[in-house]
Amino acid sequence: YAAESLFIAKIHPLRPANSLTKEEISRMIASIKQVLEKAIKAGGTTLKDFVGGDSKPGYFKQELNVYGRAGEACYVCKQSVKKIKQAGRSSFFCSSCQK
Repeated sequence: YAAESLFIAKIHPLRPANSLTKEEISRMIASIKQVLEKAIKAGGTTLKDFVGGDSKPGYFKQELNVYGRAGEACYVCKQSVKKIKQAGRSSFFCSSCQK
């Protein structure tokens, strides 16, 4: 959900946290809440074989803007979604929408 929150907040994943403005921090807080609320309502994100406590898959995957979409067109600007490794994990972002 981090990649999705950063995308909505329009913050590049390589930006150091201590360089964010108060406005960007406020946007980030709001985007985290938005993403988590939508994911909970959708039952989570089933990427492979995840199921929730009710044994049903989560449907938030259909709402992902950047996660898992490397090489595909950004829904907003049509530029290619990028993938990088951060601390051994994949991170996805749009270099045009996220500065």
